[in-house]
Amino acid sequence: MRLKKPFLKLPIRFDADALAAEVRALPKSAWTPHPTGFIGNEAVRLVTPNGEDSDAIDGPMAATPNLQHCDYVRQIMAEIGSVWGRSRFMGLAAGSEVPPHIDIHYYWRTHWRIHIPVITNAGVEFTCGDETVHMAAGECWVFDSFLRHDVQNRGGAQRIHLVLDTVGGGLLPELLKAAEEGVSDARLLPSGVRNGSGLAFEKVNSPKVMSPWEMRCHLAFTREKAGYDPRVLAILDRVERFIDGWAAAWARFGDADEGRTTYEPLLQDIRASLAEMGVSALEMPNEVPLARMLEQLIFLIALAPVAQVAKASPPAPSSSVVVEEESSGVTLSGSILSGLTRQPATSYREKFERPIFLVSTPRSGSTLLYETLENAPALFATGNESHRLIENVPGLAPASREWESNRLTEADVTPDRAGRLAEVFYRQLKDRNGQPARGRVRMLEKTPKNALRVPFFNHIWPDSDFIYLYRNVRETLNSMMEAWHSGHFRTYPGLPGWPDGSWSLLLVPGWRKLEDLSLPEIVAHQWAITTDVLLDDLEQLNENKIHVIDYSAFLASPQTEIERIATGLGLGWDRQLGNALPLSKTTVSKPDPQKWRRMEKEIQSVMPIVERADARARAFLERRRATIRTAA
Repeated sequence: MRLKKPFLKLPIRFDADALAAEVRALPKSAWTPHPTGFIGNEAVRLVTPNGEDSDAIDGPMAATPNLQHCDYVRQIMAEIGSVWGRSRFMGLAAGSEVPPHIDIHYYWRTHWRIHIPVITNAGVEFTCGDETVHMAAGECWVFDSFLRHDVQNRGGAQRIHLVLDTVGGGLLPELLKAAEEGVSDARLLPSGVRNGSGLAFEKVNSPKVMSPWEMRCHLAFTREKAGYDPRVLAILDRVERFIDGWAAAWARFGDADEGRTTYEPLLQDIRASLAEMGVSALEMPNEVPLARMLEQLIFLIALAPVAQVAKASPPAPSSSVVVEEESSGVTLSGSILSGLTRQPATSYREKFERPIFLVSTPRSGSTLLYETLENAPALFATGNESHRLIENVPGLAPASREWESNRLTEADVTPDRAGRLAEVFYRQLKDRNGQPARGRVRMLEKTPKNALRVPFFNHIWPDSDFIYLYRNVRETLNSMMEAWHSGHFRTYPGLPGWPDGSWSLLLVPGWRKLEDLSLPEIVAHQWAITTDVLLDDLEQLNENKIHVIDYSAFLASPQTEIERIATGLGLGWDRQLGNALPLSKTTVSKPDPQKWRRMEKEIQSVMPIVERADARARAFLERRRATIRTAA
């Protein structure tokens, strides 16, 4: 949505203490990690598609059970009176950030995002464009999400905002107009003065076929933001001619299904034409790639996929879709599964050549290795861990498998699952320069849960390579305990049958047997089970598919180790690494080889649980190293 300035404070305010009381009354299990895995970011879902446990942004919206327990939140929503989309309480831990990013997804073009601070502190700053503000508790704000924005919590306590998404309606236009005119007197809506029933939720989030009039609206918005680069303007002129052709087709078919055979070639032609014009090298003045902006606002939404059109009932929770953001913060394609075309299941699988899977126990330094290796030339990656990409494929999430574990084997591969998974991966891939995948590509994938999925991925891609990363077990156990204590790595809030419902890191086979153990014992078994499963699986593969690296060796000689791994994988390497690598984005505390000694007593007490698996891991690492040395 458009604003004339980065921020607007609306002339209405709310009782922050009443809101905070409702937040504190929610169970700990109501909080779920941010879909991208940003450290310190978590949320309570209040409005979601069908009221289900999902981070999706498309589908008929409804209140979740969490919202039903928040009377004052419902009163606030009723007072504003808008039509509501996805809405949440959003928490930002002390010392954490929402990284700088720009929202260019179609959803953000059509929605306002209202922020109401509930619990905050003087160290919280929200920056949008060239303006930075502190939003006080109980105030009501909107901002221009097309400008680069970020949030920093430099205080000593968690920040929590009530965040409401809406296409508008009710009092919102009046509040926006008053704010733009400089009205500063904000009236208070006390708790209990109005009824919170009868809320209106959006049912339609995107068109079956986008009308040419809507296309021209988005193109006009893009022109307004585009600046004066003649190459960019030429691209937009070409898009204008595409819309003329679309308008002619629309006049014949409207959104009737028989028009698909006319609409689809138009989309193929404009994409090919823009590629020839060099669109991939062009950026908007705010540094958003022009190609991505046109895809997000027009091309991806222009024609709903067949699967989405044919959908006759609400999606099952396991097939919910999510918004993914890459590490730079620029929003990607959003509703991932809803953007799929129904090509043959094998077609996307065949676009991958020798995909690379980085596997290890949790907190072994895999993010740092991944963030380094993804800079290899001609290598493509999603830029983030793929928890949601994988588990949103029907049948692959633990919830659809009686919460057994994250374990997947060749028995779990079906043509449909393999095809869907290949497509969601492929559509998110970018090379080191941010360019999307085209043709056959080499993919690098890293998600800790994949340590339990080696047979599954090997069956889908028999030519795949696997990198086994080993880290000193004491250091790893320390880091895993830190992750559990932080609360920022909760993968399955509300896990049925687990005390307080909150489980962190990967879900190992036999996890129910760990219920009565101490945290150090839980973590030790988590590490040992993962190691045994992973080594059992790797030992079944042809040894030429397995590459190994020791985390301490990588830190000591990053250039040597990354060149060795790249060479073994058949990749090039053309960058110089410094003696000290940057911190990974999932770092919890400052690295220190002796940091584990802070928990030395706890770690030493559980060493009998991990000693056998650790000896096996170190022997596997050394055998594979020796094989590589002999081959060299």
